[in-house]
Amino acid sequence: MFDNTAAADAFTSSEGSANRNHNFLADCAATILERYARAKASTRNSLEDLRVVGERLNEAKEALKGEGKGAFGTWCEEQGFPFDKTWRARLMKLAANWDAIIDAVEAMPEDKRKWSVDGVLAIWAAAEKAKAQPEGDTEGGSEGEGSEGEPKAKAKKETEAERLRRELAEALAEIERLRAENEALKGKGKAKEEPKAKAKAKPEADPNASKVDAATKTRARKVHALYTKGATDGEKAAAKARLEEMAAKFGLDLEAFIAACGL
Repeated sequence: MFDNTAAADAFTSSEGSANRNHNFLADCAATILERYARAKASTRNSLEDLRVVGERLNEAKEALKGEGKGAFGTWCEEQGFPFDKTWRARLMKLAANWDAIIDAVEAMPEDKRKWSVDGVLAIWAAAEKAKAQPEGDTEGGSEGEGSEGEPKAKAKKETEAERLRRELAEALAEIERLRAENEALKGKGKAKEEPKAKAKAKPEADPNASKVDAATKTRARKVHALYTKGATDGEKAAAKARLEEMAAKFGLDLEAFIAACGL
């Protein structure tokens, strides 16, 4: 005989599990969006926020394992996260290898440390590669040969590790240089226009300016004010006549005289 009570209990249990999973994923999405919005610069604190983003992504992927192939990617798209699949994978890798990554970064000289996601992943990858370098064969040959060969193999490994660190530091420095160069190029157009404008202004200096003495220029400035802003037409006409008289003393017409006085 069919047990309705048992079926109802099973359905309730299944529904409760689905609700818990939904709530968990909603919490994951909220944390991801919040922490990602806070990570605005390449600093240790921002990297910590991105680690949390990666952790919640890993947790959400684990929770969606039983939902079928592509469920995690579909869920990420539905949440509208502000990063693509490639960047998502980097954040998940950052979280999954956090302790080893931090150890590798902190082993670098302080002035060579980079706190961007790409920077710390590159440092960690270089450190892992250095660890994987073979130490050399120290078991073959006589006892004396083995004891001499071991320090040489160790020295070779350390040199390789230093080389990788140096090359990584150079690559990161080149990235920073290119970024700075890109920023400089943005203002290049404006920077070029200013010297051109100044160079163009020089030939436009009035050649007659040196003919007119400072005292005359001062008087002309006052008369010119009446000429342009006089209260009546008669006042303006008188000021114009006075300016023409002053101009004639220097062998200039009215327009040339006004220009020579810088008016």
